Amino acid sequence: MVTEEVVPAKDSAVRPRPERRSRAARKPVRRALVVTHRWMSIVLGLVLVVICTSGAVLVYEPELARASHGQLFASTPSDHPVSFSAAVAAVRAADPDFDPMYLSYKDGVYFVDSADEGAGTWTVDSGTGKVNGHGDIDGAVLGFLVNLHDCGLTCEGYPGYIDWLAQPAPPATWGWFTADMTWGAVILGLTGLLLVILAISGVVIWFPGLRKWRNGFRVRIGKGRFARDTDLHNVIGIVAAIPLLIWGLTGMNFEIPGVGKVWYAATGGVAPADDVYDMPSSGAEGPEISLDEAIAAAQAYYPGSQATWVGLPTDGDYYSVDLVVGGPDLWSANATYHANREIGVDAHDPTLIKEFAGAPPTVSNTIIDDWAKPTLHYGVSVNGWWRALWFVFGLAPLALLITGLSTWQIRMRTARRRRRVARDRAQSASVAPA
Repeated sequence: MVTEEVVPAKDSAVRPRPERRSRAARKPVRRALVVTHRWMSIVLGLVLVVICTSGAVLVYEPELARASHGQLFASTPSDHPVSFSAAVAAVRAADPDFDPMYLSYKDGVYFVDSADEGAGTWTVDSGTGKVNGHGDIDGAVLGFLVNLHDCGLTCEGYPGYIDWLAQPAPPATWGWFTADMTWGAVILGLTGLLLVILAISGVVIWFPGLRKWRNGFRVRIGKGRFARDTDLHNVIGIVAAIPLLIWGLTGMNFEIPGVGKVWYAATGGVAPADDVYDMPSSGAEGPEISLDEAIAAAQAYYPGSQATWVGLPTDGDYYSVDLVVGGPDLWSANATYHANREIGVDAHDPTLIKEFAGAPPTVSNTIIDDWAKPTLHYGVSVNGWWRALWFVFGLAPLALLITGLSTWQIRMRTARRRRRVARDRAQSASVAPA
């Protein structure tokens, strides 16, 4: 006798499939993520869009600065350019009341700035030694965008400066922050955190599953505004997720020192010492060494290097000299600055030298110290064509805000219609004859 094997009925209500059970378990988490993502975007999205959109425009700050101040960037090719000291002398001859403090050399032009806010910039053609002129390179709309995106409107002397934003904020007393952290820095740091949260939650919400992952990249045209804008929101968000995550993390690192400390600890990097920019004093007295002597001492520390930026000594302490030393120059696309090493030279003793920023000791340091700002965040280490990617992705939050508000408006309108229909039915039922 053959016994027939009894096969249990595949009743999903009695024996749910593991996949369906796991999906059901994920629903509360997903719902919480959706609500968090949506309301953080609605409440704080405008601030995020303003910061990101201004950053997208500043991707082309070098080109915009040159286009709006063409005469100041004029240069004459020469095999024997004039020295830093000659540029300072030319500026002092043109404006005896101008107090030079910071000097930069880029593409055959010396840029001479004062410590006085709003004093503007003098430029000198290194090929002829003649003054090009005087102007406010960081003024007008471009200066406002720099103040907004880089400083949170706390850079005094730039358009849009707001005094209360430059005041110390309570987080300045917390261990993860700096003692001079301002309200503007808090806003920028929180904006970076918001970008990180939205990028990660957006990816989790978007993921349609391994079997249907292709559906996450479709855009349904002709199915109505809601379907179209929902798909656009999802596709833009997932394509831009990695750049937005990187910008959020690097932006937090610029404002919150604790982020860098976590990076060093997690990746085997070497955190800079707290006194890395403290220059020891020689105690020497007498006249200061000249500008050319200080530059020569810094270049002797790194033979074959080129001095590109100098900070003159205040109160007779030390010169700060930035150099380009071998390797790729990650700041090459910046309009007025490029360097990869920073040296301090005692104002009285050229043999007393301290390296403020030298070669990164680890790959971790290379990423966060050398790449984070000029490459990963600003994109000024690449030419203008490649920077178009930074520009487009920088506009992603604006596109996400528009599509997100569009779908949210439709949801709210649909919900109001349903409530109105339900209310009308309830009223009709209450007045119906028994």
